[in-house]
Amino acid sequence: MDRRTLLTLTGAASLAAALPRRAFAQGSQVVAYTAFAESVTAMTPVFKAQTGQEIQLVAAGSGELVRRIQAERARPLADGLISVGGESIDSAPALFTKYTPKDDAAILPVLKVSPNWIPFSVTLATVLAVNTKLVPEGQIPTTWAELADPKWKGKIAYAGADKSGSALIQLLQILHNFGEAKGWALFEKMVENFVITGSSGAVSRGAAQGEYAIGITLEDNAQRFIDGGSPLKIVYPKEGISFAADAMALVANGPNPAGGKALLDFIVSTEGQKIIVEKFGRRPIRADVAQPKGALAVSDLPVNNAPVEWTNAKTKEVLARYLKLVRR
Repeated sequence: MDRRTLLTLTGAASLAAALPRRAFAQGSQVVAYTAFAESVTAMTPVFKAQTGQEIQLVAAGSGELVRRIQAERARPLADGLISVGGESIDSAPALFTKYTPKDDAAILPVLKVSPNWIPFSVTLATVLAVNTKLVPEGQIPTTWAELADPKWKGKIAYAGADKSGSALIQLLQILHNFGEAKGWALFEKMVENFVITGSSGAVSRGAAQGEYAIGITLEDNAQRFIDGGSPLKIVYPKEGISFAADAMALVANGPNPAGGKALLDFIVSTEGQKIIVEKFGRRPIRADVAQPKGALAVSDLPVNNAPVEWTNAKTKEVLARYLKLVRR
């Protein structure tokens, strides 16, 4: 979800689908800005086969991509914004055109929290990845509050709320769980134990490689390292985690709106969601697509979602206070 370096990946970005063949001009392309380029790339071949269109990807963090769309507003270069934090789109809704995908009725109602964007996939951004070689079973923390214990100083990786959309969600989740006054008091103690990495990818990777004992990260990021043989255990802090979707939207006045809509339609489709689940271990936005293998049932998770109105209203204030905290 988070990248500091802007990179452009050009090529057939595949997204397959049960979409009807469309009369797109040969050689035309869809331009997608994304914080999760691997997912769009994995879907590439089928999309091209179904539509005849190429996909050009520009990958960066959520905030950076929205700022780029804002800078290009007079002459938009992107057709769609894919897999970013919903708060990024909610902060600038005029940059996007509302669109209802063909399979909108199949999207889980609990994920439809904003009229400004379409759910992409379910991300459990508020989990802990614990290296079991560094932390004995009996010492593995099971709560957010335990992360404030001084024994973890320099042993917890955190991406940084100003650099990572998922890290911002994690901070907001802590404030929601404990209330703002107690939440900030707890977080200020937690920060003393953190190593701030600048990206969520570095959190999971560092925990997997033993650089950190604990990483505050996304469920699917940690699971991919577990599937690869890393000694990580995923912990769902008891006070509460988020069960929400990252977002996608059609860029207003993009150069290829028909192609942008086709891309969003495919991602929402059964085929698109299966690719995301099977290749990346993310949870689907549809009830008719199976959860990732071995994933806990939603009913077994300590879900405590913050109201989207509260998170949208608090984001700027929380970021400002966070920056003041880490810079002092």
